[in-house]
Amino acid sequence: MPGQAAELTLRGSYEWSEESPDFGGFSGLAMMRDGSAFMAVSDKGTLWHASVVRDAGGQISNIASDWHDRLLDNKGRPVEGFTSDAEALAMVREGAVFVGFEGYARISAFYLPGMMPKPMHEWDRFRGLWGNAGIEGLAIMPDGGLLAVLEQPARLGAGFPTLIGKGKNWRPGPSLPDSDGFSASDAAFGPDGRLYLLERRFGYLTGYETRIRRFPYASGAFGPGEVLLQTARGELDNMEGISIWADLTGETVISLISDDNFLPIQNTIIVEYDLVE
Repeated sequence: MPGQAAELTLRGSYEWSEESPDFGGFSGLAMMRDGSAFMAVSDKGTLWHASVVRDAGGQISNIASDWHDRLLDNKGRPVEGFTSDAEALAMVREGAVFVGFEGYARISAFYLPGMMPKPMHEWDRFRGLWGNAGIEGLAIMPDGGLLAVLEQPARLGAGFPTLIGKGKNWRPGPSLPDSDGFSASDAAFGPDGRLYLLERRFGYLTGYETRIRRFPYASGAFGPGEVLLQTARGELDNMEGISIWADLTGETVISLISDDNFLPIQNTIIVEYDLVE
């Protein structure tokens, strides 16, 4: 964007592993404000809380899960199959989180430690999105509403559709422009009031390409996107979750988490960048 010089500098990367059959498949991330802990949701419908140890430079030196549990469906049963694919996570405060699902597409609030959802809309509000290419990102808007970002453009060459929710009322939001063959992975609003969009592009021979773009938001519309990061193919894994937070010095940090698809040839990696303006 004219007049702006922003870039991301690599802070560090950490490969996270746990001895649990539920571990892996992470698609949503919410880092606590000081980076000392985070929450993550997986494609199997589990919610994880983990503590983070950092060295003097702020890089992650250890991650250990404190607890994890399976989310419940609207009837109080553990999610599975069609109801389990949690793809997006947004946190208002510790103890209250919003989760966006694919498969049975829906957005639910969870008030921890309970796993029983509070539906954010009628059960079939997003029936047209049922399947494997629906809600992929969920972000808390500056005014407190929710922004859901869909994984694929409505048509070739178009931007990503969005949905805006306040309470149980949902309406189409402004599209995010210029997909350029990328798919949306997640989104989060930063302290600057702009939307940070995580995207990926996959090649069977070359692996994943990761991109982060930043969009100003005003008067109900997104402005032109600014590319903050675009990796070489295969440089990172399948990065699917993004979280923006401030460290103890007040510097803005962007954390990403990868989805290993529960495959032994992939890993769960958390990569972090400092935002330099």
